[in-house]
Amino acid sequence: MVNRESGRWFIPATLLLLASWQPLLLYLVSLAIFGLPHVIWEAAFLRRRYAAHWPRHWWWMLGAILLAQAVARTAFWMGTFSSEATQIVDLLSLLMLGAVIVFAPADAGWNVRIAGLLLSGAMLWLLHNGAILEALLALAILHNFTPLAMAWDMARHNNGQRRLAWRVTALFVLPLLLVCGLWGMPASSTAIAGHAWLLDGQLPANWGGAHRSALLSAIVLSQCLHYYCVIVLLPRAEKQHPAPLMPPWARAIAIGLTMLICAYYVFDYEDARKLYAVASGMHAWVEWPVLLMALLGARPNPRLPRTS
Repeated sequence: MVNRESGRWFIPATLLLLASWQPLLLYLVSLAIFGLPHVIWEAAFLRRRYAAHWPRHWWWMLGAILLAQAVARTAFWMGTFSSEATQIVDLLSLLMLGAVIVFAPADAGWNVRIAGLLLSGAMLWLLHNGAILEALLALAILHNFTPLAMAWDMARHNNGQRRLAWRVTALFVLPLLLVCGLWGMPASSTAIAGHAWLLDGQLPANWGGAHRSALLSAIVLSQCLHYYCVIVLLPRAEKQHPAPLMPPWARAIAIGLTMLICAYYVFDYEDARKLYAVASGMHAWVEWPVLLMALLGARPNPRLPRTS
């Protein structure tokens, strides 16, 4: 049995070993079992930590944009919307989220508004130049590293969390070391061979060249570390928070939905992946405005304390 202290080293070490040896198996198992829970746990963590700090109407604007993105991804899952159109909606959604940041509450500060303008401008430039797939890939990879921003924001407001922030930072050095260490080594390449198409969504088949297997292993590891941070490390670090992360009934629903999506993956991996993308897209996109507001703006006192 792995206790809490030994788990600090055992879990990352196991993930590193599996990512080096069997990245495809690690990716499929972790996505099926922990993909949806990480979306739910992370959304609950962000809600508990940030929801009361900015006005409800600002959150409603974010929600409306994310709903439009979810509708497009749902239509793609149902076969009534093309992949290309869905990708364009994704970048348009992030462009609009940048615009919402510009209209952040008055006490957010100009740093936040400038960041929103830059985000919108970058998305507009990418759309104009047709660099949509490249942008979405870069955003997906960057999303794996967002626990770094969350941990350092916690440390910024509580010096007692600096140890956690450095620990999370150390964890996300591992994928970078993995890339360097796997160059020229056949282990991950052999493990991926024959089923590489299952990882094309992480890195297209024609990208990476001779280093593609190393890059894929690093991406898979960073994704698993993301799961570990948002499900275990970050919520546990706020264990003294007065509001629970989720009530028992919400946890029960989350577990039930996870069992259903796992069964869906077994019967139809591609369709299940598209359905999961509806939830994962919303949670990944909402992080951009929330974390920019948290890291660049002055964090005001809560307006409406929430206990559930």
